[in-house]
Amino acid sequence: MDVGRFVISGGTDGIGRALALHYLRAGADVVVIGRSEEKFRRLVAEAGGGVSGVSGAGVAHFVEADLALAAENRRVVVEVAERFPEIDALILCAAYLRTTRTVTAEGLEHTFALYYLSRYLLSHGLADRLEAADRPVVLNTSVPGASRDAVRWGDLQLDRRFTARRANQQSRRANELLGLMLRARPAGRIRHVLYNPGFVRTSHAGALSRPARALVSALAAVAATPVDRAVEPIVELIDQPPECQVSAYRRRHRLRLSAAAADIAEAERLRSVTGRL
Repeated sequence: MDVGRFVISGGTDGIGRALALHYLRAGADVVVIGRSEEKFRRLVAEAGGGVSGVSGAGVAHFVEADLALAAENRRVVVEVAERFPEIDALILCAAYLRTTRTVTAEGLEHTFALYYLSRYLLSHGLADRLEAADRPVVLNTSVPGASRDAVRWGDLQLDRRFTARRANQQSRRANELLGLMLRARPAGRIRHVLYNPGFVRTSHAGALSRPARALVSALAAVAATPVDRAVEPIVELIDQPPECQVSAYRRRHRLRLSAAAADIAEAERLRSVTGRL
């Protein structure tokens, strides 16, 4: 898949930005979802113009949104669906680390809202457009490999026992279940790829203290993978999606991902709970 139509959440920073650059330079139509139009303009300039008629560049579209809000995700779905009758790949990269419990304007715990609910709403909302493409793929950078009991069914919003680790584990497990939800759609054509890029040299967006950010930046300078190299295996998976409908990778290494009856039942339970939200 050298050209096509791509939708990238978190597309103005880090891995999402690098993927937007790659596909724009390949001549694709790319919808970038982010919070900063200024960052988008810099991305377009680096891509070589990013507008129709510019040699070597595709067409870039910007949708400004706060994806921690369900209403914003619904608006994004409407705008993208009106623009594209089909989408080759939905790339889910939006991320913002919270180390303390934060509640969105809609009353949801921020990690749950951004890392899971946004991905649920975008993938389900755009599923018809994805299924209209030849080999549709949802590439989800929610790191696979969470504990199978990570979903706190009695306290999904972590009102009582919040820790950043619990919130992270729950959202990661929820995204594994999201893949099983997409697999259960009648058309059964969407490939959902969970992806762990490892430690990548990006801005590491989040509410980090100054000492913590300095430490992360120092470690990244010596131990992290440069972002342009980190996206190479992602591009391979998007351009040639696995035959399996639900898969997981750490870089180029395929990971085991359970799809037993208990997992499928849990996915249906989460789908039902999410619908009630």
